[in-house]
Amino acid sequence: MTMKHSLALVSLLAALLPASAQISSLDEVSTDKAYTICNPYYTAYAVYNSQKSTSIVWAAGMTQKDKNIADASYKVPVDMASPASSWMIVQYNEKWYVYNLGAGKFMAVGYDASNTSTAPAKLQDEPVAVEFTADGNGGFHLRSHNGTQNFLCAAPQLSYPVSIWTDSDNGSTWQITENLQVEADYGTCLRKLQDAFPESVALNIDARHGYVWSTKDGGPMPERIPKGRDFTFYTRSRYGWNCNDGLTIRHGSEQYVVSNINTGAYVTEVTIPANLVDGDITISGVWERDESIKSANLLVFSEEFDGTGEPPSAKWRRTERQSATWNRWCSTTSPLVVYEEGGALHCRAIPNPDTATDNVPMITGGIKTQGKFSFRWGRAEARIKTIAHTGNFPAFWMMPADNSLGWPNNGEIDIWEAIDTDTRAYGTVHTNWTYNLHKGGNSGNKAGLDYDLWHIYAIDWDATSITWYVDGEKVWTYNKSTDPSALDQGQWPFDAPFYLILNQSVGNGSWAKPADQSFTYETLFDWVRVYQKVEYTGVDDVLHDAPSVSECYDLSGRRISSATQKGVFVSGGQVVVR
Repeated sequence: MTMKHSLALVSLLAALLPASAQISSLDEVSTDKAYTICNPYYTAYAVYNSQKSTSIVWAAGMTQKDKNIADASYKVPVDMASPASSWMIVQYNEKWYVYNLGAGKFMAVGYDASNTSTAPAKLQDEPVAVEFTADGNGGFHLRSHNGTQNFLCAAPQLSYPVSIWTDSDNGSTWQITENLQVEADYGTCLRKLQDAFPESVALNIDARHGYVWSTKDGGPMPERIPKGRDFTFYTRSRYGWNCNDGLTIRHGSEQYVVSNINTGAYVTEVTIPANLVDGDITISGVWERDESIKSANLLVFSEEFDGTGEPPSAKWRRTERQSATWNRWCSTTSPLVVYEEGGALHCRAIPNPDTATDNVPMITGGIKTQGKFSFRWGRAEARIKTIAHTGNFPAFWMMPADNSLGWPNNGEIDIWEAIDTDTRAYGTVHTNWTYNLHKGGNSGNKAGLDYDLWHIYAIDWDATSITWYVDGEKVWTYNKSTDPSALDQGQWPFDAPFYLILNQSVGNGSWAKPADQSFTYETLFDWVRVYQKVEYTGVDDVLHDAPSVSECYDLSGRRISSATQKGVFVSGGQVVVR
């Protein structure tokens, strides 16, 4: 039989088979069905081609005539009866995976947010979750990592015909259709997922004034760990702070204490043995200042958000609605956008539930210490978790207590900002020098963060520099200029007190993309703390929840009128918190 007759027979058989259904929603996907993945613009099917590559997703059946197709093998008709042309689309632990039946491997699309060029889509033994985004016309955009250039894309002109590129490229829209000629194999796919992701237990961290890291050098802790396996983590103390009572590790309904935890900023390695990883794990410890070490930093402000409802008014006030992007939809009263619950502050941006009396599409929430607490120089840090989504624009930042010169002349310090689905953490300053005169770098960032996890963001701020940290890793430093001319033009307005702001806002397209007005955005703040060197405060002790003390001064040096006023003050050589 000639090739011409063979192709005619294949076409005839295909015509006699029942029509296969195209999937328009992942709700329609079934584990007892196999699927084809096809780009309609090039009529290019994603397939496995072991003769070309065992680790790259290939293409077949390309028919777009006016395109430069680099390899004639891309034009070979797709064999619908071959497992190499068929995919399982499986949800496991609330994430989606794409498994090729012929290769027995999983698709991985893209690398990370720093990838800025085309690269092949991979087939690998290790499962990698794939994000499906509907294009509104019955097709999908696929990627495994955040980033604008990490979408699955048909690329007829390249040596790797299924690559990664932007979701605006015609080749990045894919149709998913049931393949009636290939039998699904959910059992094998599921076993591989179970082997890769064994049963896990929840991991909770409550480290008061110390650090619990995933590596010796820092890094976020996972939220779940494999059950029945050794788990190792690392603790670090700040200088002059000790975990005197050790760490309490609760596993299931039992608990034990690990003593001899680090002192003097040394790292301690701790392993929970496999037989004790038998239920949800909570690691908790309290680090306390060693009063004999007079040079140890003082805790001058702390908020653990352990209450319920509105944050305490002694320390916080709501962010007001004004005209800037971040506060244009702020609500000062709604309990839906700012509240404490479950040991964290929840700041949200939600569709406006009452547009009849408040004509804005969304309401957003934030809090600040303006008029209640400000400080000059020290370390400010917070443990934060957010939901990455288009239009997301949360922040942990600082503004000057005295803003009489107007923004940005008195300065702004952004300890952490996130935008959209970007995996970067941004740290920034704004001054007359950087913003109005456009001189000098004003921002640094750390890429590749998993925003499904908690992260600790911090700055160390002194008379000559501000240094940003993410999960214990130094990110960048902004230095005070030694040039008097630059200082005269506002290069360093950071010798005055600043106050704290925590908020969830949404973008307008100027930096973060326009808000998804039907989405509920949420950022959680586990705790916020400020430490200062003794020489900054002129005190050698801090009293928390102290009774009324006369002769009190705020941290800007102003005497307060009421001896019972709530806040953070200096009195008789001590910092008083009440």
